[in-house]
Amino acid sequence: MKVFFDRLMDSTITGLEKTLDLRFRRNEAISSNIANAETPQYRATDLNFAGELDRAFGKSTDDMMQTNSKHLDVASNSAAHLEEDYSGATKADGNNVDIDIQMGRLAYNSGGYGAATRMLRKKLGMIKLAIREGQR
Repeated sequence: MKVFFDRLMDSTITGLEKTLDLRFRRNEAISSNIANAETPQYRATDLNFAGELDRAFGKSTDDMMQTNSKHLDVASNSAAHLEEDYSGATKADGNNVDIDIQMGRLAYNSGGYGAATRMLRKKLGMIKLAIREGQR
């Protein structure tokens, strides 16, 4: 029974959890860009989703490591991994937020979040079914 349960609790749930976290963080960055669309000198930011997902699973190619407990832990600092987004043209006031691009990214990111929640719901449903059938 334990082997069966271990197979059900594979890395899928952990991966979906991390995906939901990253989608939420990306949504915050995009929302901030939209909110600051008229702010002079504001530079749009974005989260490199693929790179962040690799980092979450320990596949990062960064050479940085925390060698002393007093060093800044950049791996857990969510703001450290936001990048400037140069996709929009810079306006005369120095702002480069293109509202159409940001709204498209927001819709795409929301779709990805919804897909991850549906997959997580399916996975948990499978576990529930396995528990229910195992009790018979």
